[in-house]
Amino acid sequence: MRRALSLAAVAALVLAGAATTSVDARVCRFPPEPLESHRDTAAWCARDFLIRNGYTAAPSSPDRDAVALEPTMDVGRTYNEMMDARRNTVSGVPLQSCTTNTGYLVSFSMPNQLDQPYGRGVVMTSQYLGITLMRSWVQLGTGTQPRCMAPRLPPPAP
Repeated sequence: MRRALSLAAVAALVLAGAATTSVDARVCRFPPEPLESHRDTAAWCARDFLIRNGYTAAPSSPDRDAVALEPTMDVGRTYNEMMDARRNTVSGVPLQSCTTNTGYLVSFSMPNQLDQPYGRGVVMTSQYLGITLMRSWVQLGTGTQPRCMAPRLPPPAP
């Protein structure tokens, strides 16, 4: 019984630690100048999140507090293993930015998956909080849906 309590306590501490490091990492770092629309801002936030977290070909953030842990994808990996597994798995170019009932969904293609109908989606609230890379894939449409648009973004900062 004592061992079970000990393992439960360790699991709770690990989850609490992941939650505290991920909260700040899941908040938008807004562009220096306001963008034309809320959906453009959501696309900016999503692209910045993917870059910071090492999912694109660009260098990730050197600040570990800016990197969000994904409990379902990063379990059992060291920090370096996690970052290596993420590298270049999502394009840094948002394809569509859509409004949802709770916020925004921004879709991205995946490198090395040319001409595929599915990509990855980044979701967030309407206040640009809780930014998360969806585990499931999203369908990439050939046209723009009514609540979606192709984002108009300046290039990412070097």
